[in-house]
Amino acid sequence: MPSPSSKNSREYPRVHFSVEVTLESEHNFFAGITDNISEGGVFVSMPDPLPRGAEVTFDLIIGEERHHIDGEVCWVRNARTASEGSPAGCGIRWKTITDEALKAIQRFVRSRDTLFYED
Repeated sequence: MPSPSSKNSREYPRVHFSVEVTLESEHNFFAGITDNISEGGVFVSMPDPLPRGAEVTFDLIIGEERHHIDGEVCWVRNARTASEGSPAGCGIRWKTITDEALKAIQRFVRSRDTLFYED
């Protein structure tokens, strides 16, 4: 997932995806709310984002399917740089994802309107 400053160079289309999530890192549990999802990862809105490079594991539920996924925080928006419509949180890139999970995400993304970002 690219940094938020490279909005026009996103590799995958994003769609709105809002569910509560619990992330698990090596030593802690974290809670947040997803903001958007793509084939490459997910943005999780949380007041105190995980640091860049943190490895997390979580279960992603799409429809009736539960998928176990490992990810890595690749960018962070802290509370100081957050704004209305751009909450504090972190972008998590998939590290380990099954073919079934990727296909479920692709189906979900294709069934929703893509999010567009202004310059």
